[in-house]
Amino acid sequence: MSFFDAVGGSAAKSGNRKSKIDTIDPGLTKRARSRSLPPFFASRAFGWTVLAGLLATWQLFSWIKFNPTVSSPLLIGQTLAIELWGGDLLWPLIDTLYLLAIGFVIAAPIGIGLGFLMGRVRIIWALLEPVVEIARAKPTTAIIPVLILFFGVGDLMKILVFLLSAIFPLLMTSYAGARSLSRTLKETAQTFRLSWWATQWEVALPAAMPFILVGMRQALGTSLMMSVVVGMVAGNDGIGYYILEAQQAFNIRKLLAATVLVAAVGYIINAIFLALESHISRRRGAAPDAN
Repeated sequence: MSFFDAVGGSAAKSGNRKSKIDTIDPGLTKRARSRSLPPFFASRAFGWTVLAGLLATWQLFSWIKFNPTVSSPLLIGQTLAIELWGGDLLWPLIDTLYLLAIGFVIAAPIGIGLGFLMGRVRIIWALLEPVVEIARAKPTTAIIPVLILFFGVGDLMKILVFLLSAIFPLLMTSYAGARSLSRTLKETAQTFRLSWWATQWEVALPAAMPFILVGMRQALGTSLMMSVVVGMVAGNDGIGYYILEAQQAFNIRKLLAATVLVAAVGYIINAIFLALESHISRRRGAAPDAN
């Protein structure tokens, strides 16, 4: 079963699915609540506390020289600050994010537009579904050598890599969002005699927006990972090339500092889009996603 068949089937059944909450034993819910964990263990603070404990353990092992080849978190943080302040790491990061942004800005309207239209217009789905199913199964890393062959190792090749990395998560989630339009919203649009275009713009697109934001978050995360890969494969500039040079020089501190920086950028991007998703959920009267 393809992705589109799975999404289409789940969307068709969503309007007829009956909640099973009323069939649950009321005493079961009360007993489950009494055995639930304290609020701290269900919050993000618990995760950060565990992470801090792991870093402290790592630092302790580095002090007792448990493994001399592994740098301590404090030294990695010091290296990160020095490399950012000196520009050796800052400019490769800026260059990578600049090209990534160009690729994402190009991919967003294409992926969102095609995915939304495939979910709302049957003939477009029938036309594009085979091509999309085949193309999305091929990893972008396998296409990088082909792009290098035709476009060299310049900025255009990297932008195309970021575009291809971002377009399919955007397309899939936009399709899922377009297919998730509830029967109630459809009937409401018919009651107000909205035209087809007005229904798509005023009803279907806002309903699909949470899905689209999830797709944007996934697309940026995938593109950020590919930025490291393309820099290491092309081997001329960017954050990936910085990591490659550190690896070849056996400079573990620089290698880990760059890795931490990429992870931090990914976390910030994820947090921004989670905030947007929560804001839209609150505006629509729904509870924000805990993830």
